[in-house]
Amino acid sequence: MNTNEYKFFISDCKRALEKPKDIDISYNIDDIVLKTFKNYNYVKKRAANLRQKYINHIDELLVLFDKKFVENEAEVNWEIDYDLFFEDLLKFLREKKIKEVNLFESRFMEELGLYKNLKEDEIQINTQSKECVIFEAKYAIAQTGSLYLVFDSALEMELVLSAEYKIFVLPINNILKNIEDIELFSTLYSINKNKTSLLNLSTILTPKKNSANNIELFIIDNSRSNLLDYKEHRKALTCIDCDACKKVCPIYALIGDAPYNNVFTGPMANVVLPFLETIDGAKHLCFNCVLCGNCNKICPMNIPITDLIIANRNIIFETKNIDFKDRYKIKLIKKHLIKRKKLNKAAWKKDLLFKLILKKNIHTSRHIPQFAKTNFSQQYIQHDSNR
Repeated sequence: MNTNEYKFFISDCKRALEKPKDIDISYNIDDIVLKTFKNYNYVKKRAANLRQKYINHIDELLVLFDKKFVENEAEVNWEIDYDLFFEDLLKFLREKKIKEVNLFESRFMEELGLYKNLKEDEIQINTQSKECVIFEAKYAIAQTGSLYLVFDSALEMELVLSAEYKIFVLPINNILKNIEDIELFSTLYSINKNKTSLLNLSTILTPKKNSANNIELFIIDNSRSNLLDYKEHRKALTCIDCDACKKVCPIYALIGDAPYNNVFTGPMANVVLPFLETIDGAKHLCFNCVLCGNCNKICPMNIPITDLIIANRNIIFETKNIDFKDRYKIKLIKKHLIKRKKLNKAAWKKDLLFKLILKKNIHTSRHIPQFAKTNFSQQYIQHDSNR
């Protein structure tokens, strides 16, 4: 892969590997799970099915939420990407003559680059301001037209709810149907994120009719709908951002956040970034995985992360978004692996062939597994005769 992004990624990985670190991927939540749920696997399955159902009907839920939210005299703005969002946000701030905002940072705020852009447009950031706050909502609730808000402290809650103008941002996939769903997903998030069943300080905000709501909501796609085109990849949109997959990933434990150069890092970044960014710029991440399956086991939404990474590799190969030399090597290897006659050749012949295909630049830097001296059929016959 000859992209600049790949070269920077490799150089950043090398720098990360030079730093001494304690590697521990034995993230264990069994104790808290047993105290909280009688059957954790059933709870995970139920939560995953619910989220998958909501993602499959996301258009209907968003329309219902918009209707309920607007009925309560609050405003909804639909944004395709962060450029359009920021343009509309500035327009709103200028109309209301707002020159300073209280911006509460989050991962999604970082993705939108909001702090930097506001500074560049000379909008002051004041962490004590009650005039205008910008805050990320955790979920939208379709049936009631409500927003579920989670706070880090009572002070944060007081600042947000008492502000004259409240601006909320929401990723398009963070929508639930019923208020009753909140407890399930919040508990799963807390257990997998913080190893506790105690929930963060939170509230459900439902705008009221005939009152000065001054609530502005921006629902932002930012390329997430690209994942909807692929039935299996839709499951990635059910992610609740608990970061459990990072805690058990051997690759992430070695390289950390820096090489990704993105707000998305770890196993889920390998899945979603080729869709959220350009395929050419993020395709190398599809190969940033040893397919150990740890992330699949820990994920509370049962997202088949390793399966999706393999699917990404296949998409990249089939759409020819891979260098010609690499594609040619893959075709040669595939040709020899799917034909029984070629697989039945002597082990030394197959080893030599793979060394010739992969050449020195690969097999001198990493070990290539050796073929067994006898194939499966020969081993089976030998085992049967010895019984």
